[in-house]
Amino acid sequence: MAITIQPPYYGTVLQNGSRGPDSAQVQTWINGVRSKWPQIIALTVDGRYGSNTAKAVSQFQTLNGLTTDGKVGQNTWNALYAAYASIHGEGEIYCGIVGAPGAKGAVVKSMQQKLAALSKVYTGIQTISADGVFGGGTSAALRRFQPQFGLTADALLGKKTFPVLAQAYEAVLAGSPMAVVTKYPGYNLKQGSSGDYVRFVQSYLNAAGGSVPKVTVDGRFGANTQKSVVAFQKQQGLQADGIVGSTTWNALRQVFNDHL
Repeated sequence: MAITIQPPYYGTVLQNGSRGPDSAQVQTWINGVRSKWPQIIALTVDGRYGSNTAKAVSQFQTLNGLTTDGKVGQNTWNALYAAYASIHGEGEIYCGIVGAPGAKGAVVKSMQQKLAALSKVYTGIQTISADGVFGGGTSAALRRFQPQFGLTADALLGKKTFPVLAQAYEAVLAGSPMAVVTKYPGYNLKQGSSGDYVRFVQSYLNAAGGSVPKVTVDGRFGANTQKSVVAFQKQQGLQADGIVGSTTWNALRQVFNDHL
């Protein structure tokens, strides 16, 4: 039975001088197969593809009948994943370093694909393209994912965010989306407010249904958002002042979760 490479090869050969999450992924896989081939040198997982990484890759290639060039193209990438998965089980694992703006490659593209799928359910996250380039749009999408799932909104793909992102993605694929736990920001949101938390308000309003008008999720608390908040507050038996304080916030979050 064929295995699915996770994450799939990005298309860029990794070699001496390469840097980033994909190089760290290779280093992590190399260290993970040493239980089977202890003669392969152990690597520091730092995302810097230097002479030691090239040597370890060459050793792996020799042991597995691959062209021994110390570089990771598609064949070596796939073989490394398959070897790691045969020991530890299939599935994408944390690459070992924090993914940050400026990074490129398979790890970034996989993250983007997850965020894009989640944005269809959690509409406070904007839709992004999965191009493998960690730019401003990807950073914003990740930042808008994190607080909804109890994570610090640092817009980085670290060891805490990686498993939660994977879990939320798998839950959406399974048709059982995870509830959001977005905390009240600590200040009222009202006409004139802007930012990610306004996006969350707008997203959650759109799940209310009934007489609550849908709004554009754009992060700007204008007249239409205020009108929708008032309608929501009336629907829920709350003070209809058009201001999102802690009580209205908690009600919005609960209604959104009830409609997942």
